[in-house]
Amino acid sequence: MKVLLIDPPHKLFPGLRMWTPSFGLLWLGAYLKREGIEVQIVDATALPAPWRDLGNTISTSKADVIGITCSATCLSPEAIQTICLCKKLSPNSILVAGGSHFTLMAETILQELKELDYIILGEGEIAFYQFLQDLSRGGKGKGVKSLAYSDNGKIILNGRQPPIPNLDSLPLPAYHLIDMEKEAYYWHGMGRRAFGLSTSRGCGDRCAYCSETRFWEGVWRGRSGKKIVEEISYLHHQYGKTLFVFNENTFNWSRRRVEEFLEELGKSGLRIHFWFQSRIKDILRDEDLIPEMRRLGLYEVMLGIESIQPDVLNRYEKKQSRELAQKAIDILRKNKIMVMANIMFGDWNDSEETLKKVFQFVKAQSDFLVLTLTTPLPGTKYFKEAERLGRIRERDFGKYDFMHPVMDTKSLSAEEVHHLQQVYLKKYYTQPRILLGAFLNPNPFKRMAYRLILRYVWENATKRPWKQPNFNELKSSEFGGRSPE
Repeated sequence: MKVLLIDPPHKLFPGLRMWTPSFGLLWLGAYLKREGIEVQIVDATALPAPWRDLGNTISTSKADVIGITCSATCLSPEAIQTICLCKKLSPNSILVAGGSHFTLMAETILQELKELDYIILGEGEIAFYQFLQDLSRGGKGKGVKSLAYSDNGKIILNGRQPPIPNLDSLPLPAYHLIDMEKEAYYWHGMGRRAFGLSTSRGCGDRCAYCSETRFWEGVWRGRSGKKIVEEISYLHHQYGKTLFVFNENTFNWSRRRVEEFLEELGKSGLRIHFWFQSRIKDILRDEDLIPEMRRLGLYEVMLGIESIQPDVLNRYEKKQSRELAQKAIDILRKNKIMVMANIMFGDWNDSEETLKKVFQFVKAQSDFLVLTLTTPLPGTKYFKEAERLGRIRERDFGKYDFMHPVMDTKSLSAEEVHHLQQVYLKKYYTQPRILLGAFLNPNPFKRMAYRLILRYVWENATKRPWKQPNFNELKSSEFGGRSPE
C-alpha cells in the first residue's frame, strides 16, 4: 500500500512570509511509517513551482491512496483544487481528505465534490490506518469509525473514533519526510533558527466562534513536558533550530505540563527562545511560573483578549473581562515579556466606539497588535447563528482568514468594518515608539518584529508589494474546464 499525503499550495501572508509544514501530516506520516506503510509527504507550498511540481508528483507517484489536508476554512479552495487535480492526474487513486474544514463541512462537501471518495472526521492516525488496513484486505473501509463517504448519493458519517488518550504514544513528527531546508521555512526576520511546533490538540473551552473546539470535540490533550523537550532537542541538534513558536490554541492549558516542561528544559541545558498563545486565565494561574519561563527563554505571549466589551465577550462565550486582561498584561510586563494583543472586531454588537475603546486599552501596553475581523467559521455555533439571521455577506471561503470582512454589524457594513481595521492597524504601527523601536529598542526581539512591520508598510507605501516567488493560481483549464468552487 503506497500513500501520498499532500498539503496543497497556499499563499503566504506578505507581512510575515513564513510557512510551517502541516503538523497533522507530519504526525500522520510518522504514525503510518511506524506501522509499515510506504508514505510520501508533499508540502506543496515549499515547492519551487507549487502547482506544476505538485502535478508532476501526483502523476508519477502511483499512489494507491492520496490524502489531502485542509487545516483551516480559508485554505479550502486550494484543497478542493488539489482534489480535482488528483482525480484528473491519478484517476485510479483513492482520494481521502481530512482536517477541520472537511470534518465540519463533511456532508456538504461530499454532496458537492464528486471527485472526493472519503473524509476522515477528526483525529486521523488510527482512523486512516484502519482504513488502509481494510483496503488491503479488499474492503472499502465503510465500517471504519471516523469515516465519511457517499453511498449511492446518501452521505454516511460513521461515528467518531475516541481520541487518542496519550499523545506521548505517537512517534516524533516525520520531519525526515520533508526537506527542512526549503526556502519557505525561512522565517524572515528570524532566519533559519526559527520553527513552529504543535505539542497539544484541542481546547476545553467552548468559545462560540472556534472551529478547533468543534473539531477536537471540546477536549484538550498534550504531550508531556519531557516529550516536548525531546522534540526541541531533536530539532536543535538535527536542524539548528533555537527559536520556537508553539502553534496551538493554548500551550499552557495544563499547569502540571508547564512545570514538567520547565524542569526538563532546565535540565537539558538547551539555550533557546520561544513564545506561545495563552488564555488570560492561564497567565493569572501561573503567575509564579512566569519568571522561570522568562529565564528559560520565553520572550513573548500572544494573549487572547478579543474584546473588552461585556456584551461582545458574552456573545463569543469568553469567560473573561477587561479587568482580568489587565492583570494578565501586568504580569507579563512586570516580567519583561512582550505582549502580543490579539483582538477581534466585527461582532454584531461592535461599533466604531467599541473598537476605539479596545484599541485605547491595548495601544500603550502591548508590544504587538493582531487585529482580526470576527469570522463565522462553518460548523461553529457562531456560524449557525449568523447564517440563521442572514448576517453573512461573503461566501468565498478563501476569505475566511480573519482579515477579510464577512459580516455586517448592527451599525456598520462589512466594508466599514474592514476600513476601520485598516485605519487602526495603521494608527498602531505608526506610533513613534514602534517606528523608532525598529532601530533603537534595546530588546532584540522588538527590533526584529518592528522591522518586519516597517518593511511591510514601506512596500505598500511605495506600491511595490511583495509577491510570493513562483506562486501562480491554478487555471480552470487544468481541470478540463471545471473550475472548482
